[in-house]
Amino acid sequence: MGYLLAGFRLFLYIWVFIIFSLIGLMVHTLFFVSKSQRFKWISFFTRWWAKTTCWVLNFQFRIVGEKIFKPGSLIVSNHIGTPDIFILGACFKGFFVSKAEISDWPFFNLLAWLGMTIFADRKHKRQVRSIIQKIETRLNADCSVILFPEAQATDGADIVPFKSAVFESVVQAGRPVVPVALQYHDGNKPTIAYYGDSFFKHMITLLKNPRLQATVFILPEIAAGPNRHKLAESSYESVRNRYLKREEG
Repeated sequence: MGYLLAGFRLFLYIWVFIIFSLIGLMVHTLFFVSKSQRFKWISFFTRWWAKTTCWVLNFQFRIVGEKIFKPGSLIVSNHIGTPDIFILGACFKGFFVSKAEISDWPFFNLLAWLGMTIFADRKHKRQVRSIIQKIETRLNADCSVILFPEAQATDGADIVPFKSAVFESVVQAGRPVVPVALQYHDGNKPTIAYYGDSFFKHMITLLKNPRLQATVFILPEIAAGPNRHKLAESSYESVRNRYLKREEG
């Protein structure tokens, strides 16, 4: 039964992939000379792609906290697995900062490029300045950016201290940080949302799973300050304190 469900969902997602790829290509073509319009429409359709993916995979989530915040905010969250991208993408209109390895993921690599994802290659530290500038450009254009500052997926037992480098974009842009704590409620330790060490096995597990429930805690925003280290530390403490409360339902 599980593989039958997985096959049906894969069939549906192929159509999702085709439709949103065509939409992305159309937006890039129509607004090739207008970056601001591309930002606007790509972020709009990226959110609908994420919502559609959550529907196909039956990812159910509720939002706790303030749902309205300033455009051009840096949204930072803990990171467990691939469902994080779909759920947060469905909650927030914005752009993702993603590891460069996503370019090896079938389907998602093209959609990530069309969605104007900012790729970060941790093996090349000289690239950090470019990443900061790209984030700052989006923030100054009143586009929010979604970031996983742990810079790795964890098994959900705890939260790894946030890397501070990318918080420099907030310092330079003078924009707020919105901390987000994401919790899954499937009763597994680690949760099936955990990426693990194999993308293929991870996706098969998600495709076979009947339902995945989560809670998205949107925490009080943190005003931009002159010190990226303090911003990273404050964001980390906010997310970790909420996450470790372990409140279900």
